[in-house]
Amino acid sequence: MSDKIEIPANYVTGVLGASGGYDEGHLIAADDPRRICGIATFLKAPLLNDAVDPTIGIVGIPFDGGSSRTAGARFGPRGVRDSSFRVSGYNAELDVRPFDVHRIADCGDVLVSPFSISDTYRSIERAVSSLIARGLIPISVGGDHSITLPILRGLHARHGRVAIVHFDAHCDVSDTQFGQPYHYGSVFRRAVEENLIASGKMVQIGIRKHYHKGELEFVRGHDIEVITSRELKAMGADIRASLAARLDRLKGHKVYVTFDIDFVDAASAPGVGSPEPFGPNSFEAVEALRAVTAVADGIVGCDLVEISPLHDVGQTTTYLGAQLLFEMVSIIPPTRNV
Repeated sequence: MSDKIEIPANYVTGVLGASGGYDEGHLIAADDPRRICGIATFLKAPLLNDAVDPTIGIVGIPFDGGSSRTAGARFGPRGVRDSSFRVSGYNAELDVRPFDVHRIADCGDVLVSPFSISDTYRSIERAVSSLIARGLIPISVGGDHSITLPILRGLHARHGRVAIVHFDAHCDVSDTQFGQPYHYGSVFRRAVEENLIASGKMVQIGIRKHYHKGELEFVRGHDIEVITSRELKAMGADIRASLAARLDRLKGHKVYVTFDIDFVDAASAPGVGSPEPFGPNSFEAVEALRAVTAVADGIVGCDLVEISPLHDVGQTTTYLGAQLLFEMVSIIPPTRNV
């Protein structure tokens, strides 16, 4: 007899306790729908070793050694896992149950060095490459935004140059900081220099803060499309359709989606190392992310970065992060029959 409690497909209410078996000594597994207790995993997914033929692998990258301002994003993966118990199994807006179309696994965390960004980069690249080699689409939860560069290196080895959809308050195309070329503000300058991004196939969304004119010169000189926070706001209620039309030109390319939580206005996402005002609220943010459905067939990976639970208020940001992670797995179409 299995210890797993089966919930009828048409069951509507009373899942917390009323579904039976709670007084019979059952143990709460990772995928139990009542997950107010038990082992915290991303989206309540089973651990990698327990998943059968997984198609999506969510992996934590607890590293904030690329941040020059405020540490704390190393605790992002743990915070998102802890908040994942509140996430539903059904996305009514996109009419999809992600666990029906994917086998999603929590792949644990990449072992990183808090002292060496070069060692950490090698570890991340190897870990992501191993997931790709197993046929998984990697979704990474950071960690600061510097982790995206080694992820792109791993993807490049398999897929070549990719198109980028980048949600952020900042362009992240600065050069060195304190004489160091690798940090959370230089990730896409380095990616362009390393020829990891398909020419003219990068769209940055929500940008509203620049540290110097050189950033603007770089994005213009490398044909990077920038959709500012002001432009996003002007789209109003049509933000999903309007943004999807702008992303349409990326069709036919392999696509990587990177989502820095400071894309969201600081009032809606306070738990971040570099909070920025004048951005989209949480509804506008999720509608903007849903626009990626326009290029979903090409997605080869995603990340969610810069969540810092140490600076959060009432798990507002970690729960938003868990919801955005749920949207990501809802957007990705099935890669094989499950």
